[in-house]
Amino acid sequence: MDKRIFWLWVPLILILGTPLWAGKEVKELRDIPLEWKPTKDLRTFPAVDLTVFQKATLAVKPFKDLRKKPSEIGVNVDKRFSDRELTVTTKDNVAEWLTYHFSRTLSNFDIQVNSEKANFFLEGDILKFLVVEESLYRAEVALKIRLLSKTNKILWEGMISGLNTRLGKSYLAVNYHETLSDAVLSAVHALLQQEAFKEAILKGETGARI
Repeated sequence: MDKRIFWLWVPLILILGTPLWAGKEVKELRDIPLEWKPTKDLRTFPAVDLTVFQKATLAVKPFKDLRKKPSEIGVNVDKRFSDRELTVTTKDNVAEWLTYHFSRTLSNFDIQVNSEKANFFLEGDILKFLVVEESLYRAEVALKIRLLSKTNKILWEGMISGLNTRLGKSYLAVNYHETLSDAVLSAVHALLQQEAFKEAILKGETGARI
């Protein structure tokens, strides 16, 4: 190979062979606040028959966070900026945040939500609330939901999950917020699609457990 050509290739080889994170200090997304940033319009979700909810008023009890790492909400595994996985943590209470926005999203789906006039109550256990970022952002919000009567009887119990996937600039807080927020919308929609859940609402005190 001509020596001149060889020396032209050397810088390019060095650049391509050097990780993007080399020589850079990555500021990890630690203790960031949770932000509600949905990008989806509820009108774009598949239609759900909400007839059974016309006489129902729900109240959402505080969710319980059963995850082993309550502060962890995301992880970057593509190692584009580091030789290790980069976690995303929050200083906020995930259970409180999710309870509030789950309740608000039910209202936005035209479900009556009123803690003082409720004839049904929802309890929730948080099993998963996480974004895994590789080539895409992938969020999953997995919940165990119980429908209770006024007398605290379990009318229905089941698992629901909300998923969301998106492209975005790597390891950026706003992308984690958007993906999680849209996954919450998806989780609420998944609950309203549950036929057994709607049958339990309709039957009142005689719903089935699954």
